[in-house]
Order: sequence, then structure tokens, then C-alpha cells
Amino acid sequence: MRRVLHFNDLSEVMAEAHRLASSHRTLGRWTLAQICRHLADTIHGSMDGFDLRRHRFKRFFFSTWLLAYAYRWGIPKAYTVDPKLNPPEGLRLGDQIEALARAIQRYRDHTGPLQAHPLFGRLTRNEWDRMHCFHGAHHLSFVLPGPS
Repeated sequence: MRRVLHFNDLSEVMAEAHRLASSHRTLGRWTLAQICRHLADTIHGSMDGFDLRRHRFKRFFFSTWLLAYAYRWGIPKAYTVDPKLNPPEGLRLGDQIEALARAIQRYRDHTGPLQAHPLFGRLTRNEWDRMHCFHGAHHLSFVLPGPS
């Protein structure tokens, strides 16, 4: 059974990834290393941009409703906004935790404009902060502390 997590700040996401690194098991199809890579890639995407060709109709007409739905009911199981954000297999956990830490630090230091979310469209800095914490809680909920 998945855990219920809530993060108010990206430092909490990073602390949970570090805590889980020593001993954990995963319930989903991704390893903790893959989860860290995916989270880092999406954080970078909020600064560098995403492929916005997918979901144009949904983004234009339903972005606000879809965002509210996600916050209320969660991210649907096995749903991906962009398959290019699915991480490869065979990643080293230590490398990916470091990559996540670098992505978070880069995001914190970023003073330029943030890019549109592929499904939810333009988000403010506070909305992106909330989305990254929500996204981290979703994926890390599939990782249970303790022996594998």
C-alpha cells in the first residue's frame, strides 16, 4: 500500500529521497533512482520548457479544471504527461539523488521566467513550487522505507 505524503518545500522532497536511499522497497514500476531522475527532469523542464505539442486542446480548455482535479484526486496511476519524461532503466541511485539535488538548487537559484506545464499551462512561481512538491509526494509515495 502506498504512503500518503505531503511536502511544503522542495527541501522536504530532497530529505525524503536521502532518507529512503539507505533502505527501501518500491511498489511501482520505477526504482527510486528512476523516480529521482524523473523529478529532476521535470524540475529542469519548468525552467527549460517542455514539448508542448501534446495536450494542446486539454491545456487550452481544461487546464484549470485538470489542475484542481489532480490536487483533489491525485495523479492517475500510470499516467504520464510526456513519455519522454519516463526515465531509463539501470540508473545509479547515488547519481540520481545528486542530480535531483542539483535540479532543486538550480530551481531555487533561477530568477528568470518559468515555462508552461505541458498539461496545466502557465503557472506562477508559487504554483510551480506547489506542483513540484505535489509531484514529488506522488512519486515518493511508491517508495517504502525499510528492507527490500
